[in-house]
Amino acid sequence: MTISFVTTTSYGSWLPGGFRGYVRKGVTLPGDTVLLKLSRNTLKSSVVSFSAEERQVLLNALTTACKEFGYQVSDVTIESTHMHGILFHGNDAIDVVAGRLKTRMRQSLHRGRIWTEGYCGEPLFDEAAIENARDYIARHPGCVMLNGQLISGGTPRQSRGLPSGG
Repeated sequence: MTISFVTTTSYGSWLPGGFRGYVRKGVTLPGDTVLLKLSRNTLKSSVVSFSAEERQVLLNALTTACKEFGYQVSDVTIESTHMHGILFHGNDAIDVVAGRLKTRMRQSLHRGRIWTEGYCGEPLFDEAAIENARDYIARHPGCVMLNGQLISGGTPRQSRGLPSGG
């Protein structure tokens, strides 16, 4: 059973040159205002940001797609501009897994393009790596599932014994 930490971002929300930096050929580079302006000018449609209702639709689509393809999502946060999840996906390659799940989530919103091209997928080889990813997910206000349990009331940090602040 392969376990991966997967991140994907909404279209136009994380651009080369952005203040958070960006990755090019495996190297993290600092923000660059000129490059950011060029990146914005090449967008073919508006930047995508998910409403609270859309985030719920995306969660439902994600869990349904996982059942369809025989995967399991144990932890997930769906934010207005990105999502992180811990996925158990058998022997399917992570690019196949990410592509399938992103497609089903896009289809659920009945919109055009909602995701950036690609994804970030990191294998989780042991329990310590899973716990680190789980703690990272719990730090996000959009955290909706930890260790296979849906979170209600917006208290994922406290459920992990973390301080309530960001």
